[in-house]
Amino acid sequence: MRVRDGLNQPGTPATGTSSTGTPRADTPERSLAANVRRAQIVEAAIETLAESGYGQTTFARIRQRAGISSTRLISYHFGTKGELMDAVVEEVGLRAHQAISRRVADETSAAGALAARIEAQVEWVAHNPSAVRAMYEVCMNERDAEGALRYGVQATARANVDALEPILRAGQESGEFRQFDTGLMALTLKSAIDAAIVRMARPPRLTPAQCVRELTTLARLATRRES
Repeated sequence: MRVRDGLNQPGTPATGTSSTGTPRADTPERSLAANVRRAQIVEAAIETLAESGYGQTTFARIRQRAGISSTRLISYHFGTKGELMDAVVEEVGLRAHQAISRRVADETSAAGALAARIEAQVEWVAHNPSAVRAMYEVCMNERDAEGALRYGVQATARANVDALEPILRAGQESGEFRQFDTGLMALTLKSAIDAAIVRMARPPRLTPAQCVRELTTLARLATRRES
């Protein structure tokens, strides 16, 4: 069941209250409360996924972590586990996009934007392990009715390539970068970033600063104009 939108329903008062004087489901007060509750549930789902894994992430566990009275409150906002997992993927993706985009937006050159994106992505992953783990759990376990993965690794892979390619094209157009296939270069850099992220998590571990230094050096050498 979803909270209604802001349209007045036939036969209800236009004042924003029911006949008992309490806020209706379509009022700003109730909508704000619903948004807060949804965010609380999504955050609890993220933490539960990161701690317990997809299989053990049940409405009962999410209810307990969120500190709410009943799993029916979760079902009210998210009819199925799949709907809640969609919200998790959307929320984690939005957080990462906003954090990384802010860093890139401050740059005035393609080379600067490329380095900033690499640095911001590595640092975001390093500083948000629960969100990253939750995204991984959903992408590698959420399945459709036929049993096929609904997301898989392609979800984040395509997003990263699509974000890198415009920067690379802009660098070629401005004359900062040499000519190369931007799709292949974006995929190559994306793969290098993924490898560095693994090295941050597994021994012998590299620090985020070490990964950023190597990745930005790789990007600079791979894209610079030939003399």
